[in-house]
Amino acid sequence: MKFSLRWLQQIVDLNGIKFSFLVDKLNVSGFEVDNIIRDPYVNDIVFDLTTTANRQDVLSVVGLAREISSLLNRPLMYKLYRDSITTYINSFSLSEKNISLLDLSLVQIYRLNNTLSPLWLQYYLISHNIKPLNLLIDISEYIYLKWGQLIHIFDKKKIHSLQLNYSLFSLHKTNNNLLSSQNVELEVLKYDSLILSAIGFYINPRIQCDLLTNSIIIFGQVCNKKYIKSVQKFLNLSTDLSKKCLNQGLRSDFVNALYETIQLIKSFGYGTLGKFYGCHRLHYIPKIIFLEAGMIHNVLGFARSNLSGYLTIQEIIHILESLNFITIYYESKKIFKIQVPINRQEDIKRPIDVIEEIGRVYGFNKFISRLPVVNNNNLSVHNRLVNKISQIRCLLRYLGLHEVQNYSFYDNLISNSKTEVKVFNPLGQDQSFLRSSLIDQLVINQQDNFKQGNKNVEIFEIGKIFKLNKSNIRSDYIVTSFECLYLSGLITNTSFLRRSWSHKPESLSWFHAKGIIEELLDRLHVVTVWKQINDLNESSSFFNLKRLLKINRTAIIYSIGNQEIGIFGQLHNYYGISTYIFEFDLIKLVASITSLNHINSIVYPYSYYPSLTRDISLTLSKLHTIHSVKQQILSFDNSLIESVEVFNNYKNKSTNCYNVGLRIIYRAYDRTLNYHDINRIDKEIGCLLSKYRSC
Repeated sequence: MKFSLRWLQQIVDLNGIKFSFLVDKLNVSGFEVDNIIRDPYVNDIVFDLTTTANRQDVLSVVGLAREISSLLNRPLMYKLYRDSITTYINSFSLSEKNISLLDLSLVQIYRLNNTLSPLWLQYYLISHNIKPLNLLIDISEYIYLKWGQLIHIFDKKKIHSLQLNYSLFSLHKTNNNLLSSQNVELEVLKYDSLILSAIGFYINPRIQCDLLTNSIIIFGQVCNKKYIKSVQKFLNLSTDLSKKCLNQGLRSDFVNALYETIQLIKSFGYGTLGKFYGCHRLHYIPKIIFLEAGMIHNVLGFARSNLSGYLTIQEIIHILESLNFITIYYESKKIFKIQVPINRQEDIKRPIDVIEEIGRVYGFNKFISRLPVVNNNNLSVHNRLVNKISQIRCLLRYLGLHEVQNYSFYDNLISNSKTEVKVFNPLGQDQSFLRSSLIDQLVINQQDNFKQGNKNVEIFEIGKIFKLNKSNIRSDYIVTSFECLYLSGLITNTSFLRRSWSHKPESLSWFHAKGIIEELLDRLHVVTVWKQINDLNESSSFFNLKRLLKINRTAIIYSIGNQEIGIFGQLHNYYGISTYIFEFDLIKLVASITSLNHINSIVYPYSYYPSLTRDISLTLSKLHTIHSVKQQILSFDNSLIESVEVFNNYKNKSTNCYNVGLRIIYRAYDRTLNYHDINRIDKEIGCLLSKYRSC
């Protein structure tokens, strides 16, 4: 759609707004501006504007001006013609089965003079590639460009030479083949038996105005777009008029467009105005949308660089009111109640549509397009956990174990289902429960390997388990559940070692398997205590393994803080082979790892520039220490201090004071020290010497 900047400036105040800024604002707001043509003779700029299918309200001069007014917060200057013409609108009766029209108006003007259009109107049409013909036809074209409304002007005498009888106007369906050879029902407007228009598709060319026309009927209509689309689909046919109907502007602008048409004709054609006849369907039911303030913040993000830089409530209300939304904010619920204006009911239907409008008017380019700052403490803890889990994986592989992964679902037919997390509406019986231990699946992995003839199975798995809160199992209220990250392993080997080359291979023993786990813990620098247990029900974390383990060959592993972190034991014999398992709460295991960073070192980048050394001698009393003096030197606001070292220290027995020699090294990392740096250094040392010059 072509637009003229000169005509936009007559509707919306654009003083002080550069055209380039306006183009950028429209592009950011979801429109596309191209084919910009500058006309220096009339000081005008003509451009094409493309928009999405749901913003047909912008494809008129008034619609675009209204949009620019909202985007730039500039006032509109166009005049509403409702108050300039005072007339009574007579009710116009149409068929109740009418589906093609939403609004219809008929107005007669007689004794007018149809001449050539004024020059400004001719220029306006030419700039939009429309050839001017005469005043009446040109006004009709102009109204469509400005308002996006279809206002047709008929020659009254070509309809009927005598006075019109409005009761003869009728709208009904007909099978007349006006558009194609197919026999299809169309709604047509007739006067008596004369077809004036096939609604939305056809205008009778025999009733068009010419230069001899002196009495007219103004026919204004708002078509039902659903009706137009259905006929187009059925006939596989599209006309220029049907395209205009589908691109028609807001229904709420129809009356203003009709009144401006009458005003222009009276101003330039000098006619006498007759009665108004109209028919209008009820069409405006206020649409209310509730929108949470938190949803706006989550979708749009930060509008400023600081961490609390969301749009404020006042800013949101101001933006919505600039779009003519009626907004109420409920502070207690943090919810907006928004009434959508009549001109936006076609495209604003959901809360996310309102959020899009807020972002579009405020400017999507103003929102921070980067992730918010993450708390370094939380990030370091996460990275440490990931690194330690990776280290544990490497150690277990080094010890000869292979990692496996199993599903979190399984069929629990053995254990007590009251202690398991049950899945509602599972896909199958084998997915009825969430696993409460990794050991069950590892035992199944072992059995599958045995069936394939592999009797040496050394595997481990890191994964999540799911448990019910043990303290709430027998209570009457809803039982809570939680998930934990666990490390589990299973080891069985029938040829683990030989006493000598002449002996047969021996199976893995309990102590050998325990030694593997101890080596893992030693390499992780985890100090533990192993305790025998008489009943697994005494364990807070591994009580659900009692059905699998031999209790006399089971040990609970505790950390130094006497916290239960793991279990090691031997399974009941399967296929006559000794099998050993271990399981750790991985989070507790990582927390038990002791750090060996016993050297408190700070690494600085090496400087390529020379240093400056100052050796000073101080006399200290018993009230002062070398450490306090060094801290005072380092407390100087001087980033050039590289190091402070003691090179001499002795006690003067006669004065009972200490003589200390200090060496201060100054260096810059990006330049050579200059005169101002040295002067500042000398002043700092002078102040220090004056304080400690005597005992």
